[in-house]
Amino acid sequence: MSSDTPKPSRPFSLSDVGNVQNFPQAASPQSNQNSMSTKDRLLHAHSQVKSKQYGQAAETLKPLLNKKKPDAGAFHLMAIICEHQRQAAAALEYAKKANTSKPNDQSKMIIARSFKAIGKTDDCIQWADKILRSNPNEPMAIALKAAALEEAGRVDDAESILLPLIESINGDLSKLPVQIRDIWARVLVQRKQYPQAIELIDDVLNKISSDKGKVGLFHLKAKACDRSKLYDQSWEAAENANAPGRLEYDPDLHSQQVDALIDIWSKEHTGEFPITTCDSIVPVFVAGMPRSGTSLIDQIIDAHPKASGVGELSAIERFAMQLSQSYDPDKEPDKRFGEMGQNKWQQTADAYIKHILSVSPKGSERVVNKALGNNKLVGLIARLFPKTRIIHAIRDPRDVAISCFMGGFNNNMHPWTSKVEWTTHTWALSDRMMQHWKDTLDIPILDVHYEKLVADPENEFPRLIEFLGLEFNPSCYDFHKSKRTVRTLSYDQANRPLYTTSSGRHKNYESHLQGINFPHYSLDC
Repeated sequence: MSSDTPKPSRPFSLSDVGNVQNFPQAASPQSNQNSMSTKDRLLHAHSQVKSKQYGQAAETLKPLLNKKKPDAGAFHLMAIICEHQRQAAAALEYAKKANTSKPNDQSKMIIARSFKAIGKTDDCIQWADKILRSNPNEPMAIALKAAALEEAGRVDDAESILLPLIESINGDLSKLPVQIRDIWARVLVQRKQYPQAIELIDDVLNKISSDKGKVGLFHLKAKACDRSKLYDQSWEAAENANAPGRLEYDPDLHSQQVDALIDIWSKEHTGEFPITTCDSIVPVFVAGMPRSGTSLIDQIIDAHPKASGVGELSAIERFAMQLSQSYDPDKEPDKRFGEMGQNKWQQTADAYIKHILSVSPKGSERVVNKALGNNKLVGLIARLFPKTRIIHAIRDPRDVAISCFMGGFNNNMHPWTSKVEWTTHTWALSDRMMQHWKDTLDIPILDVHYEKLVADPENEFPRLIEFLGLEFNPSCYDFHKSKRTVRTLSYDQANRPLYTTSSGRHKNYESHLQGINFPHYSLDC
């Protein structure tokens, strides 16, 4: 970049693309905080949480967490903060501490939701049952239990929980809480009873006044209509789902930030950044656009006896955010990261290896992480784990755009998913970043095209596994038989045998794609 170009404030993480700020807020100085009583501090933190000032709230609570006898309320509020920030593992630990200090159903619910968020279905059910033992008719606990089972592909079990409720009111679904009807609609979709599901969804939508409260149901309706081949209705439902709270995505800003990232992670500059002595070949990363087969790749690898998947682990992205806030390009190379220098990079790498091995089956020789932000972090990953391998998941940009638009992403974190043309622009930028990493880094990167993967598993599955340095095992073909819960928006597809019907999906929506300039895509590239 030229000297006249403003330096980007966060060169190591692009989470704020589209004017979305997704970083912990710095604590605002408050001279009277040191003299606050425990009660006042809790009230103040609660007010900050309600205002979505999660970073400030955490700072307010910090003195209470460091006391010899910490307050249960402080632990509970920290669990809420972590849950809002999508840090399920941290939310789980704080909620457990809150419940140990003072047993309560609210903390138990956070524990159950956190277990669901990290894919531990049986643990989620166990904690939901603890609530139901004391309050058998608690709708939120019933809904959470059934939702966890449905998401894990255990549709029969989910149905067995909900059917007694439905029978008890003689099938009059209008008498059930909205949360229960939502889950029942999802079960109907899983059962391919699409007309009944659509009718139920429409009925519930008419009962909800909040546009925000309708988002998940509109996405579910889009899925049901798509599978019923009611493509215009599916598109309309997806548009209704994406409209509430749609944040304005700035394609030019995104392009500028990718320009900056590529400039900062040039071959010359990359050589000046810290590099660890980590020689582990265990960590593997899947990078690319969402809805490009990342979950399928994860499942195939996890089905190998010597490999496992940890889903979308965000530890490296959180580290990147910290680096972004510390980085000063005007300083000497060894001082540019301040306290986040060489030692911190080494500690982060060592802690990551320790963590992924602790949550993986014993004997795992490769552990794959498919976090959505990996495509922008490959340079950092290569410096943390010099012997890592990267799998680049690629899919037709037209199919990716449709799947993201229909998929139910968090628009706050991924504002570009709410319009097809925005996703298309992001696809091109992701492809550009991945090409940069291939040209710049010395780590192995394997391109895996979704279309080839599903059409030619006899060649593509072994190619994928052998890239990891493992001998192919036929168990990889049975990835769909795994009892593991896959944390992905396409969870109900990840537990199905291989299918090719999603290739060329865009053809069903051609009338809605007129005028959009899609990037060139070839299976040969």
